[in-house]
Amino acid sequence: MIVLNSQQIKEAERLAMQAQGITSWQLMERAAEKLFQWIKAHCQREKHITVLAGTGNNGGDGLALARMLLNDGRNVTTYLLHFSPQLSPDCQQNKELLQAQGHPVAEIYPEQADSIQLSEVVIDAIFGIGLNRPAPQWLQQLFAKLNTSRSEVLSVDMPSGLPADAISIGDALWVHPKKVLTFQNPKLPFLLPTTGQYIPDWEVLDIGIETQCSQVFASAFPQAAVDAKICRKERAKFSHKGSYGHALLVGGSYGKIGAVVLSATAVLRAGAGLLTVAIPQCGYTVLQTAVPEAMAITSEEEKHFKTTEIPFSPSAIGVGIGWGTHPETAEALFALFKRYPHTPFVIDADALNILSQHPEKHSLLPKGAILTPHPKELQRLIGTWKDDFEKLDKAKAFAAKHQVVLLIKGTYTAITEGQHYWFNFTGNAGMATAGSGDVLTGMLTGLYAQGYTALQTALLGVKEHGRQGDAVAQRIGMHKLIARDLIC
Repeated sequence: MIVLNSQQIKEAERLAMQAQGITSWQLMERAAEKLFQWIKAHCQREKHITVLAGTGNNGGDGLALARMLLNDGRNVTTYLLHFSPQLSPDCQQNKELLQAQGHPVAEIYPEQADSIQLSEVVIDAIFGIGLNRPAPQWLQQLFAKLNTSRSEVLSVDMPSGLPADAISIGDALWVHPKKVLTFQNPKLPFLLPTTGQYIPDWEVLDIGIETQCSQVFASAFPQAAVDAKICRKERAKFSHKGSYGHALLVGGSYGKIGAVVLSATAVLRAGAGLLTVAIPQCGYTVLQTAVPEAMAITSEEEKHFKTTEIPFSPSAIGVGIGWGTHPETAEALFALFKRYPHTPFVIDADALNILSQHPEKHSLLPKGAILTPHPKELQRLIGTWKDDFEKLDKAKAFAAKHQVVLLIKGTYTAITEGQHYWFNFTGNAGMATAGSGDVLTGMLTGLYAQGYTALQTALLGVKEHGRQGDAVAQRIGMHKLIARDLIC
């Protein structure tokens, strides 16, 4: 799914109107009709609806929706909040249509804000994607009232007061809705932890401009195309295990061999033809018993891993799970980088922590490596950030500098190869459990060994990992989900 900024969205709308031969008001009517159909399907007829409309095009959406609801016989109170001296042309047209049909519009100026009465359902259509400054204080007071009310607040396109291209503006308040009904594409603040935690649910309404959104994305990033439909490669009838790569998994330390077992099983389930696991001696019996399909190599040390001879050329290497950060383990990591500079790597967990402890070694990172940090690991790797937008910028810069793929784990896992981002929409909160990341590392290593590109591996692996989590959660519930359930 494509995520565009506010300027790109406006350009996509312009192109759509041009290509489809429609006016901006007609596109607004299309959007309002989608809102109306959603309300009809999800809101009981007897519920009183309050529409809070602003003076811009988001307000125009709200006024058009109010007209449709009133014509459908719904109980609707419509407020027009005058925070600007002039209405946008389309907003003005919808106001006049409402009044011409005999529907009253209560026009609210700052001194009249206290007269607003909130009903069971509130449609927030005050500000849209164009907001780039703090809302007036009297509206922020209204936002605070909305956020503490018992009303079911539905925001149109964006929660009012929240900029589309920034986290927030100072300490300015914004609407915390029950749900956002957004047009065509999710907006970036929905996907970021700082703001997303206040947006419990959102739904994309298709208003028929997807082609133009893709055109805008492609023109902004001509060097790559979004492929949300990456599929597994077909297996040839006369293939053999050697056709699907020989993966090497390096990890484990005393008390953490379970992580290696999970990851190794996931490598094989992902389709790798062969797997060798390099571990300290303490893990030998456990691994050979739990994963008999894997071959094992042990280092000389009993409880931690040190540099060990690898007697074959791996198709891909996964490193770091359950590893610890012993100095000899750190030496082993950099030895692997030096020996296999052109081999696909998946770098996770303690391998990331070792890298963060040795920034002078970042130049050794193999090109095309996939790094899979959670937020704390990412912070140790790239430094702190003031907000999630800066985090994304710094992560993208790191990926570009070292020519790697960064996979930032989270509710909406973000993937960047240094030029742009993809976000994953599969998965659920039940996957926040010990070992889930180890399974993902195994899946990625298994896929990478089969000849997928780094970006294909990251996109496909994260999607399949999340889909399996969703399937398990649906079957047994999120609270019962454990990491081994994710191995499909």
